[in-house]
Amino acid sequence: MKQNIWEKEYRNVDSLWGFKPNGILSQYVGMLPDNGEVLDIGIGEGRNALFFAAQGFVVEGIDISETAVERCLELSKEHNLNVDAKIQDITSFEIEPNKYSLIILSNVLNFFPDNEIKNIIDKVKNGLQKNGLVYINVFDDKEPGRKKAPERYEQLAEHTFYKESSNMFLHYFTRSELEGFFTDYKTISLSQSYSLDITHGQPHFHSTLEIMSQKS
Repeated sequence: MKQNIWEKEYRNVDSLWGFKPNGILSQYVGMLPDNGEVLDIGIGEGRNALFFAAQGFVVEGIDISETAVERCLELSKEHNLNVDAKIQDITSFEIEPNKYSLIILSNVLNFFPDNEIKNIIDKVKNGLQKNGLVYINVFDDKEPGRKKAPERYEQLAEHTFYKESSNMFLHYFTRSELEGFFTDYKTISLSQSYSLDITHGQPHFHSTLEIMSQKS
C-alpha cells in the first residue's frame, strides 16, 4: 500500500521534489574524499544523487517508487552521469558496513514508526566509514499538519500517527530527538526552518529539521 501511495504522488507531477540538491549537501561537498561513495536513501528523481554524480562520486540509491527510480535513471542517462538506482524498501535493504562517505535521508524518516526509525538510523551509522557524513531532512513537530493529525489519524505516540486508509505512518521529529540519535557524532550543521514550498503542488508551508553529522 505504501508503495502505491508514492507511485501516485510521483505520477501526478512532473517533479515531486524539484531538481536542485539540498543546500546543506552542496555546501559541504568539499568535506568528502575524492573517491567517496554516496548512498541516497529515498533517491526520488535524483536531485541529490545527480548532483554528487556530477561531482565525480560513486552514487547508489534506492526508492520504493518505480516511477521515481525510472525518472532518476532517465535523467542520469540524459546528462551522461552514472547513478546506480534500484527499487527497494529501506527496511529490507542491507547497507554494507563501513562503505559510504555520505548517506542521505531526505524526506524519508517521517513515514516510519518509532522502532523502524531507530533501526534505519542504526543501519545508516553502521554503513558509514570513519569521518563519513550523514544528512537527514525531516518534518518537525511544528509542521502545519501535526496540529490536525490527532483529528485525522490514530495516535500511537506523542508525535507518531497511523493513517489506516493508506497504511502509512507519520512521525514528526523534535530537535532533541533527532540530535539524540547522533550524540556520538560531530554535528556539522543543525537547523530548523519554516518556509513556503513551491516545488510541487499548490504552494504550502513546511517546518523542517536538517542535520549533518560526522562519524568519529
